[in-house]
Amino acid sequence: MSALLAGADLGAVLHEEGARRLSSLPLPEEPRGTGIVLVVGPEGGISEAELAAFDEAGAVRTLLGPSVLRTSTAGVAALSVLQARTGRW
Repeated sequence: MSALLAGADLGAVLHEEGARRLSSLPLPEEPRGTGIVLVVGPEGGISEAELAAFDEAGAVRTLLGPSVLRTSTAGVAALSVLQARTGRW
């Protein structure tokens, strides 16, 4: 996963400690790598070791809003935000 994040034009990890909302992250204008890679953690959360590896790969910790969503909902919500922002919807 870290290699995929490192090669991404934008690597983002949904996490409750994210400083910026996904809706405000700058998006790549022209893809040069693997595009946008989004990590949505499991119900129990992402471990500190995984977060450290994602940070090292250059991923941005981000959040959707003030509420923490379940994994089954968070991924769909995040993809909806990205689809709308990239003009695909």
